[in-house]
Order: sequence, then structure tokens, then C-alpha cells
Amino acid sequence: MTSELDLMALLLELRPDLCERFGFDTEQGQPGYLGWLITSGLKEYRALASDPGFRALVCGRELGEPLSRLQKLVWQARPDVQRTYPLPGKQREFLNWFYLHGAGEHDLWDFLSHAEKKFVLTHKGKWQESFESRLVEDAMQPPVISWQQRPWGVNVVGYAFGQLGIGEDARMAATALQAADVPMCMVNFEPGADTAKNDMSMAAHVTANGPYAVNLFCLTAMEHGRFYAERGVTQMQGRYNIGYWPWELSKWPAPWHQLVHLVDEVWVSTRHTFDAVASVCQAAQPPLPVHIMPMAVDLGQVAAPGGRTAVRKKFGLPHAARLFCFSFDLNSSVHRKNPQAVVEAFLRAFPADKWSGEEVGLVIKVHPPKQRNLAWNKLKALAEQDDRLHVVEQTLSRSDLLGLYQACDCFVSLHRAEGYGRGIAEALQLGLHVITTGYSGNLDFCQPPELADRVDLVRYRLIKVKIGQYPYAKGQVWANADTLHAAQCMLNFVVRFPIGLSKNKANRPPHDAPAKGWSNFSPYTVGQRYSERLRDIAKHKEA
Repeated sequence: MTSELDLMALLLELRPDLCERFGFDTEQGQPGYLGWLITSGLKEYRALASDPGFRALVCGRELGEPLSRLQKLVWQARPDVQRTYPLPGKQREFLNWFYLHGAGEHDLWDFLSHAEKKFVLTHKGKWQESFESRLVEDAMQPPVISWQQRPWGVNVVGYAFGQLGIGEDARMAATALQAADVPMCMVNFEPGADTAKNDMSMAAHVTANGPYAVNLFCLTAMEHGRFYAERGVTQMQGRYNIGYWPWELSKWPAPWHQLVHLVDEVWVSTRHTFDAVASVCQAAQPPLPVHIMPMAVDLGQVAAPGGRTAVRKKFGLPHAARLFCFSFDLNSSVHRKNPQAVVEAFLRAFPADKWSGEEVGLVIKVHPPKQRNLAWNKLKALAEQDDRLHVVEQTLSRSDLLGLYQACDCFVSLHRAEGYGRGIAEALQLGLHVITTGYSGNLDFCQPPELADRVDLVRYRLIKVKIGQYPYAKGQVWANADTLHAAQCMLNFVVRFPIGLSKNKANRPPHDAPAKGWSNFSPYTVGQRYSERLRDIAKHKEA
């Protein structure tokens, strides 16, 4: 595991600012980058210290050279040191500084030879005490515990508190494992600074280091790579590592191919993602297993005091109108989620001169954007001119978000691609009608016969993803929903479920949902599937 991973290339994918800074289109790129990794990167990315490829580049000495590669890189990365100790004139003084100060300042103990370590330990200086502590740590380093010696169970690694779809994926995976009586804990990994992190529903199960034999990484493949880069091998070694990786487009990104070296197998939530990653896993040596593992969609406590009427009043929504809704995260991709198409279809279906705000409405829920978004600002400007368009620009708790869905009648998603489509699944669980693009991951659960009268699949055509619309867009295609067909579906829905002015009709969703939700979404059903695969893994490893 990880031995074939090009960590330095991975870091450049994670940090495009470094490519720009060090000019990787020039010959000067690599030396500058290596110097940054030595003087700054080691503090940010713990995996570097043990990475064989990195060590091969920075350790050792060229024949006849007075300085080691490591010493030259430090000197080249430090303009202040260059000014103080110009080479070759002040080589002796530079080496004295390197051993008494530089090696400690940049935490280079692991890169020093045995003789160099003895040297720095015998010379009193600012960093001697730190070096002595590292010597003791090296001597007391415990042996790596094999997975067979660890307690059986699963460490779910992900955004334990993150209020975004992939954070909910991790929490639902943990919930499903609990439902199947599989011992589990959560290892929190911080998402970006622009993500709300206030979902405390699984806080009691979060630990700093997962003790169990299996890791389940509920992260994108690239974020899994960031986890490894920042935290090193400690959480991963001596465990069976599963990448529960989402992806929305039809081709697996080329820079992600090498990330299969981080895992022992891959889980995906839908056939759409399976088709994207399966060939990459098959090409690995040895080939990696890939399993379709649909996710749990558990609603928990949704009902609000006063029901739909109270929620509509809280958000300033009309009491009796048929309400369509859509929810998305601007930090994801406005191009992929395609809210403009939902608005266009609504306006086509319900011309303003024929349909009032007391009859129909469209609710669009988003997290407040962290930066200016032109497409979103245009939609908001349109909503200000049409009182039937209701924008809810708030970060809501999960129960409040589901309550808002439940206060509506029909969930509309004219996405261009979905890895899974959790919002669609939640709407079905709540008894809403669904109008959605007939493409990508959501098809796995939108096509069963029992849902035929609850889901309208909108026609589409495949178009190229434009550069800048989504990560790794080159060579990719996605669906462009037919807004005319979507408008017809919206109009048909209102005709089929006429606007009800009575209190009884206004307080009920259009469809009755099973009391415990659809069984294929239940944590117990999903957890049993997880448990069965985990038992197979254990049998295979013990054989």
C-alpha cells in the first residue's frame, strides 16, 4: 500500500498554487518545489517523511560534491541563508549553521545519516533537546500491529461534522454499521474552511484514532489522498482500507488513477460510479475488488410542530400552493446542479399571467455562498421580480432541511450528473413527487416499479463539459435536461394533484410513504450488506 503512489505529484494536484509558484513549465520547477517540500512541506504533510520517492530525491550525496542533496536544497530554498553564507566561500560556516540550527528548524532528523545524528547530538545548541527526544522516540517506536491483532470493526473516516452531502454519506455509513451491530467509530477529517461543520449527530462516536481493523474512507479519492498526505500512514497501516469513493462524471479522472494504491478495495454507491472506476481498479496490480454498495438514507426525526403549515409560515411560503423545491450547495457546482434549468422549466410550465403565487411556487434552498457567484446572483435577481420564486439562502440543520422539503410537494432536480442523488432519495422517503433528469447515479433507485407513479424521468441529451465548469472536465460529457419536457412534467403534476385550499390537503404531501421508509434505503438493509462484505473480507484474510 502506497509504495507505488507518487506523493509529490499528488501534492501538486492538491496544491495547484505550488505549480504556479514554482513554474513547472520551466526547468527550475522541481528544485524549487523540492526545496519548499523540505523547508515547509514537511510540516504540513507528514507522509513525506516516510515516502521512498521523496527520500530518494533529497537524501544522499553526489560523487565529489561537498554538500549533500539535502543541504543544497535547504540552502537554495533560504535566500536569507544564501546571503549570510554565500557558497563556496562560507561552506564551513553554512554546514555549522545547518547542523546546529537548520536541521532542527526544518525538522530534518529523519533525513540525517547515522553519523550526522551522532554529530548533532554531541553539539550543544537550540535543538539538541529536541534531537534527544527524537532519538528516544525512534528507540521506543512500537512495531506495526497487523489487522488480525486489532479489534474487529470499522473506522469510518470522513467529515463527521460537515454539513454537506459527503459528510452525510459518512454519517449514514456509520449509522448503517450500527444498525448491523458492526463495531464502529468515526475519525473526523476537516473539510475546507468554507464548509459549515455543525452537525453533531455522531459526535459521541468520534475518536482521534480509529482502533479497528478496517478503515472505510467516505471521502472523494482526492480527499482520501489529502488525508494520507497530511496524516501519514499511521491510521492506514496494519488495516484493511476501503475507499468508499463518490464521483459524478462518466470517466474517472486521470490524476486519480494512482490513488488506488491507497486502498485494498473500492466501494461505490451506484452503477454510474462503478462504470467510471471499475476499469482503473481492474488495471491495478493486483486488481482491486469494486463493489456497488448503495447508501442509507435515514430521515430520523423530521416532523416539526404544526407540520407543513408551520414550516411554510416560518419560511414565508404560501399556505396552499403546490410547491416545487430544489436544494443544492453552491460550493459544489452550479453547473452540475443546474438550478437555472429548474427555474426555466417552472416559468415555462406556469406563465406569470396565468398562475399566481397562491397557486404554485418554486423553493430553491442553498447554503450562503462564500464568494460571489454570477449565475446565482442572476437567479436571485429573477426571484426578486417574481413572488412565486422563493429563495432560502441559509445553512439549516438536517432536521430543518428535511422539514422544508416535507413542506413542499415535488422535488425537482435537473442535474447534469449525480454520483448518488441523496436529496432525491430523501424526497422520495418524505412522500414527495420527484421530477429528475433520467441520467447518472439516481437511476439506481428512481426506476423500481413501485416508484413508477412517484418519479418522472426527464429526457436529456449528452453534451461536453466545458473547461472550468467542473474539475477534470476535459473529455467528459454530462446530461442537459430537456426543460420543455420538465415543464410538461411539472404541469402534469399540478393537474394530477390539484391545488388544495382545504387545510387537510395543504398539510399532506402528495404521496403516502411507508411508515419506516423504503426498505432499500434503511440503515438496517444497507448495514447488512456492509456486514456481509466485511465478513467475506475477514474470511479471505484469515484463509
